[in-house]
Amino acid sequence: MTSKETVLAQIEDASRGFDALLDNRLLDCFAILRSQPNSAPHLVGTGIASFLKAILSREDAELREATETLVKAEAVATAETKIKRPKGDSTGVYPAGIEYKLFQADAVLGQALVAVMSESYVEFAKAIWKLNTAYKLLATVQKTVFPDGVGENESLESVFTKLNEHYLEATTAAQAPAAESGGGFFSSWGRKRAPAVAASLRHSSSSSAIPTLHAPTPTRSGSASVPGSHVASENASVTDLVEGVDKTALVATAGDGAEEHPAPLWAGDRLTTTVISGAALGAGMFGLIFSMMPPRMVKLISWFGFAGSSRQSALKLLAVSAATGDDVHGYFASLTLVTFYGFILLMSGWQSSESTYLATLSRTLGRVTSRFPNGTLWVLNRAKLARYSRDPDTAIAIIVEALAKEKKEGNSFREADSLLVFELGWLKLSQAKWVETADAFEQMCDLNSWSHATYIAIAAGALIDELNTQRLASPSSALDAALVSRTESLLERLPGLCQQKRVFGEKPVTETFIVRRAEVHRVKRERWVQRGRVKPEAGVWEVVRLTNAMELGLFWATVGGRSPPSGIRTQIDLLSAFHPHPRLPASTSSAGSSLSARPASPTPSRTPSTLSTSSATAGKWGIDPQTSDLDTPAEILIRDLILGVLYAALAHYEPAAGHFATATHLLDGVLAASDAELGDEKWARAFAGWHRAVVELRIGDTAECAGEGKVGWSKRAKRADEWLAAVLALPEFDMKTRLESRVLMLRDEIAMRKAKLGLA
Repeated sequence: MTSKETVLAQIEDASRGFDALLDNRLLDCFAILRSQPNSAPHLVGTGIASFLKAILSREDAELREATETLVKAEAVATAETKIKRPKGDSTGVYPAGIEYKLFQADAVLGQALVAVMSESYVEFAKAIWKLNTAYKLLATVQKTVFPDGVGENESLESVFTKLNEHYLEATTAAQAPAAESGGGFFSSWGRKRAPAVAASLRHSSSSSAIPTLHAPTPTRSGSASVPGSHVASENASVTDLVEGVDKTALVATAGDGAEEHPAPLWAGDRLTTTVISGAALGAGMFGLIFSMMPPRMVKLISWFGFAGSSRQSALKLLAVSAATGDDVHGYFASLTLVTFYGFILLMSGWQSSESTYLATLSRTLGRVTSRFPNGTLWVLNRAKLARYSRDPDTAIAIIVEALAKEKKEGNSFREADSLLVFELGWLKLSQAKWVETADAFEQMCDLNSWSHATYIAIAAGALIDELNTQRLASPSSALDAALVSRTESLLERLPGLCQQKRVFGEKPVTETFIVRRAEVHRVKRERWVQRGRVKPEAGVWEVVRLTNAMELGLFWATVGGRSPPSGIRTQIDLLSAFHPHPRLPASTSSAGSSLSARPASPTPSRTPSTLSTSSATAGKWGIDPQTSDLDTPAEILIRDLILGVLYAALAHYEPAAGHFATATHLLDGVLAASDAELGDEKWARAFAGWHRAVVELRIGDTAECAGEGKVGWSKRAKRADEWLAAVLALPEFDMKTRLESRVLMLRDEIAMRKAKLGLA
């Protein structure tokens, strides 16, 4: 049996290893974590660090090490959980050995994540089994730490107060004779307070019934260890926290609205912190994942023993874990919260309270970046926060500075650079800086091996956008020969990349989309050769007008979304310049340049047609087979979809310009198209439906609609939900699973606004 002192030392040493990882010192991280090959915390740490390195580099060897060390960690932790421990022994203020259940769950959960990475059905089945095992292990720990659970409508103040009460009762009871403890050592959640605890609470601030304490300062003789117990604090001293219950120490935290909670009394008690933070992180992560799954998936996984969860309950649990300060689980909880709120801000399209999400993300991120200012994961999220705040220049400056510093000073965690470059590529695309976009995505091929086909498709598409811009600006001038050569070289690489056997299993859905669109472009080139519009030796790029860069940028919420106005206008101008020009409402003003001030094409008929680009169909859509850039109804509809999204994004900066009306007109046109007109591009209708719901909700937030009140907003929410329901009812289409997750996110945001307005 490992002694309490030994496990405490192991946890603290493994924590130093994680600190090194989060500060970009990967070599130091592995040196520390591999130094104790029979320690469960070190083995879990090595496995998780290897896993993080693997998902960034996609290297098979790293995954193997992750699996091997996590399996060994599980075995070591499992053996410790089976040891019978002396009566009255404890881990902080919880039963002795409970920390090993957490290590066991961490190890099994890590194995499941590695299995998921393989993307094969066999490994996925293993992942389900391992996830179920981890879920059950964490459930037992959660029941000990949160015996009554955390309610959806329970305040964070209540959750922290219960934890603090339990901590005070347990640590105070440790000072009293054993006979007075009454067996309530770890079961005080919601029970009558011990006399000493009640006395402490009576001395709390009159403004709140919450137990409060002085924040620990470096000048005090001791850190917040378990008062009256023999558990060592970080500097091996003992402090009575009860005497500090005088002043309110409230901390703002996550949620829909700034919610406050008392500071955690256990923050300086390493063992108690490990248990509370680990239990809250595990339960919170599972709950958050389940809350974002489609109902059918939740029903399916319930057969494996999983139970659904409330998003709000999960976020509260993660907030508890993140509030612990310097605990490893707390760091990952902070990272989970930052990632989640960022995902909502970027991908949901509309938020019930955007300002709250931005403030929460900033606050959560600030707690960690102050400790790891150079850590790539935190630098990345600083850049993302600037992007979510619609400040791409600052976001780019953060990334460029970080990359330059690493190049000069060195960085042993180079795999994490791929995250920075990937984000940089999307930022450049949002600004419509085509060549710089291509530079970033080409560089991705040197940084990891996830999907070189996706990177090259975006890079080639961005270069084609640049060539089309040059051609439209100066039709009689020759195109940049070096740019043409580079574009052709990238396109020549693409087929081989799409056919590569993947180490990690099945190809990403993006590659399936790229292959299908490449066939569309090939057929279009043949069509133009037959019509004499291009020479037989012409490259495919010469006929492409709607590129993978714009299409995949739409899927990744980069085209439109939170893009800067200059980039949006550039993209609108480019798409509007293609013949037949889009027919816009008469009130629509130019997006900003002469390219967009073109005569409108006739309103296309939205009746079913099987004539494709026959003369009848061409006439209805304003297509001239000899001159039109977009020569099929499907191409026009994709262009209208992207334009609709761009005009909706521009409305944020120019609310009085009628851009929402333009967006509505364009998106409604796509929704009215027949199956025959869409052809294989069924995804366009699905994305148009989702974006139409977003536009409806955003219109409801405008000053013009402020007088509608609850009734008016409720009607808009109902219409939006009908569009979302229609999206979910559609049969298979490209990128369906990704869009379905965005539907669920948007529905959650609608539900939160309804609850706030008393309409739920």
